[in-house]
Amino acid sequence: MAGERIVPKALQDGDLIAFISPSTRLNRSFPTPQQRAKAFFEKQGYRVKVIFNDAVATNNIHEAILQRCEEVHEAFRDPDVKAVICTVGGTPSNELLPYLDYPLIKANPKIFVGYSDITMLHYAISHQTGLQTFYGPCALSEFGEAPEPFPFTVNHFFHVLRDSAGRSVGTLPRSPSWAEKYPSFFYGDEAADTSRELSTSPSWTWLRRGSAHGRIFGGCISVVVRLAGTKYWPDYKGKILFLECPGGDSARDPYPISRARAAIADLVNTGVFREISGLVIGRSFGYDEDMRRQFAQIIAGLLEGTTFPILMEVDIGHTAPQLTIPLNAMASLDSEKDEFSILEPGVIP
Repeated sequence: MAGERIVPKALQDGDLIAFISPSTRLNRSFPTPQQRAKAFFEKQGYRVKVIFNDAVATNNIHEAILQRCEEVHEAFRDPDVKAVICTVGGTPSNELLPYLDYPLIKANPKIFVGYSDITMLHYAISHQTGLQTFYGPCALSEFGEAPEPFPFTVNHFFHVLRDSAGRSVGTLPRSPSWAEKYPSFFYGDEAADTSRELSTSPSWTWLRRGSAHGRIFGGCISVVVRLAGTKYWPDYKGKILFLECPGGDSARDPYPISRARAAIADLVNTGVFREISGLVIGRSFGYDEDMRRQFAQIIAGLLEGTTFPILMEVDIGHTAPQLTIPLNAMASLDSEKDEFSILEPGVIP
């Protein structure tokens, strides 16, 4: 991380929020969910600015990359914008890393939120600027939910980004229910407004008991492993690492167990598990009871010989509802109290 940690200012009533699409560009494909997300924030008393320009020819890869960077820069350059929320994840965020204006971002610190492929930007911005960013819900996939976003997701988002100013985020809550599928509009009809069915959430599970205290950092496991060996790879010494799996190759498929196993093994080979003080694993999209059991066995087997606590099935990332995690904030794990806590504010007044 570059120098001192920079904590952004809290959301205030009437603030301007920018939607940006630095990864996959789905704005034109999903206008209804985008409008629903915009309307949601406006109903909460905020203003919304959608920063999206697809005028650059798609066959000019370099110009398209620079255009996506410029959209990020516009959001940070605009003094009226107080929070930046990514519309969705995808795969190509890594293309932006060499071209982002990190001094501009550092000079204009503000709330930055997203998950999945946005992990790339969290790592790069943290390393290059020290800005505390937030691993949390995206505009299309979460705030564009029909008929409205899940209250658990909304409540924790605003708790972290508005209400925690000047006090610690505290013990993280657990959603008693979860959706085992993506929003209905991802399955063919972008205007679909069918609400997702909810079932009882798998309980948070201590794969290994114990306690830990350290700064929380991590992201989508398939993205984290791709950052190994780059200059954006952080110093994990003493950190609590969180990892979560993406979906599979289609909206109906979970992330293959074989890939999850390979990703954990890749991280073993980086040496990161010799440095961290604790490990948190997010609830995996589409995993049934047998797949969850297999994944737990893989983690236990590949991390044999380590001693840090491991907490699984947490409401982070590709699960719904989901938590908002302030990256690089001090956190703790305590199996005796059965708690995962953020010990610092997410934002400042």
